[in-house]
Parts: sequence; structure tokens; C-alpha cells
Amino acid sequence: MYTYFPSCNFGAMCPETAKKIEAYLTPHMPKTVCCRLDKNEYTKDDTGVYLCQACREVMEQKLHVGTLTLWEYIDADESFAFPDYSGLKVTVQDCWRDREHPEIHAAVRNLLRKMNVEFVDIEGEAREKSTFCGDLHYEPKRPENIATVEEYTAGGEPLFGAPPEVMARLMSEQAEKIHTEWAVTYCNRCTRTLRMGGANAVHVAELLFGDFKR
Repeated sequence: MYTYFPSCNFGAMCPETAKKIEAYLTPHMPKTVCCRLDKNEYTKDDTGVYLCQACREVMEQKLHVGTLTLWEYIDADESFAFPDYSGLKVTVQDCWRDREHPEIHAAVRNLLRKMNVEFVDIEGEAREKSTFCGDLHYEPKRPENIATVEEYTAGGEPLFGAPPEVMARLMSEQAEKIHTEWAVTYCNRCTRTLRMGGANAVHVAELLFGDFKR
């Protein structure tokens, strides 16, 4: 049985889109609470439908439930009404946390094709080669940014503690790799931090549910 695992972070970032996702999935499966508060008992036949990599980690490590991305679910839904974004060209920002998930890379790109979105990859950093997940994992190339990352992660912590002005400078290096007007993401952290760096970043869910305005 499928169960929908909503993303608290996505809901805070894109509340209207989150409501549309819930309305789309509710007729087909139950929705649980925050993954960290979930007390349900799952069996080997149960699968959680998710859109957040942090949720996936909790589902696999704590709840021991099978997982399926929302992107794969929609890609297999022949009745889904895809918006038409003909003429839109974007750069795909793959997520470092999904570097071992080729099925996610494929599903996201299939969805873009179905929406008539032309897309390009970041050279040397696409799919399994991604090195970016915003303030969770980042591998800059500029010496000053390397030093900054090392400074803020010296204690074994991610970049969470860096002040906004430092984060904006770090993320601008990643944003400069986007050579189209828009970047498409499928990770909350990637979306938020690319925007901090000055990129026009849109989450693929916003595209799918018609909440993207050019």
C-alpha cells in the first residue's frame, strides 16, 4: 500500500503547491504526519511516496518502509495533466543526496520532457556526479570559498551555521554555473540555496502543479 509522506520543509517553502500535491494524492493513498513523528507500523508491502531526501532517510533508517519518489509516481500516471511550458529552457540542478539514484534522474527529466521543457545539465556535475546539496554538502572550487567551507565545517557540522551573507557568497559560485534563465531543482535545500546565490530556481513540483510563472 502507498502512503504519502509530505515534506514539512517543502510545505513551508511552497505552501500552495503542497496543498495541490495533497489534493492530487489523497484520493489514492493516505497521508501520514511528519516523518519524524510517524508512529505507523509498516510491512514489506508498504511504500512511502515522498519528495524530500531527508524524509527518505527517516523512512529507510527508522521506519523501514519502501520508498518511491513523487516524480516516479507521476511519471507512471498516464492520467496526469501536464502543463505545457513550450519555449522554456532550464538547467537541471541534480542533488548530491540523489547521486546513487539514477531512477530519480531519469524521472525528473522525463517529467520535464512531458511538460515540453528544454533542459541542459551542469557540465561535469550532472546525475551521479553532483556535488551540491546547498548548506548540507558543497564542494566549491574557488580557494576563498573552499577555505570558508572548511572553516564552517571544521567541527563536523554542515554549513547550517554560516551567516546569510557568507552563504550568499558561497552559493553565488554555484549559481554562476546556471547558464539558462532558470534552474530546475528537486531538492528543498538546492532550491533555497540557489536562490540565496542569486539564481532563478524553481522546484519541479511547482512546474508540475502549475505554480510557475515566467
